[in-house]
Amino acid sequence: MELIIDFDNIKDPSKREWLIRTLKLMGIGFHTKEVPLTLEEYNEDLERGNAEIEKGNFITAEDLKKEAQK
Repeated sequence: MELIIDFDNIKDPSKREWLIRTLKLMGIGFHTKEVPLTLEEYNEDLERGNAEIEKGNFITAEDLKKEAQK
């Protein structure tokens, strides 16, 4: 059985990363084809990231270390 997921249609980078990590965690093999971002896509990713930071949606390295120790 083969599962085909079009990663390019998953526009939210965090969702794409979550899916990849979940597949790896579950031991489900998959292949990806890397497609370079256009300059416009790259800038959009940067803008989305900056917006998340401005909203306070981030974790500091110190807090991440504390969370990892739990």
